[in-house]
Amino acid sequence: MTLGERIRAIRKEKKLTLKYVSEKTQLSIAFLSQLETNKCNATMATLRKIADVLNVHPSLFFEYNDLEDPSSSAGNFGYVNLANEADAHFTPIKVTIHPNHSVIETVTHPGHEFVYCLIGTLTLIVGDQQFHLSSGQSYMYDAEQPHYWYNHTDEQVEFLVVNESYKK
Repeated sequence: MTLGERIRAIRKEKKLTLKYVSEKTQLSIAFLSQLETNKCNATMATLRKIADVLNVHPSLFFEYNDLEDPSSSAGNFGYVNLANEADAHFTPIKVTIHPNHSVIETVTHPGHEFVYCLIGTLTLIVGDQQFHLSSGQSYMYDAEQPHYWYNHTDEQVEFLVVNESYKK
């Protein structure tokens, strides 16, 4: 099942319309429809907005140990959900960022987030601070602060992110 198909399935399971999700996320109905039919990609910030409205963790949009081509997951990012337990108190995700990709959107959400760099140099923005994590380095932060991840290098970056699962 593709990312868009998973989003659509969760939305329909919760009996929510595209119009409702559009109003709550401030994303257009056309964009949401294209996302659900795999005609466009979304940033992590956009996926977080959709997940919040659907009252699920964004990792549910990605299958457990989903090994599909990262470029088909969400544009310049790839995600692999490493959790095999949907009701855990935390969710581990392996994230891949393609070379020289910067996303200006930031995201905030409840809880804390732990990042561990596996390969490359990850630029992490938390609030007004910037960190450069190399392979083997980590950082934990309050996820209610605006944050995002960037790859300003010519090499792919891979890292683990573990955040608290939450339900509204």
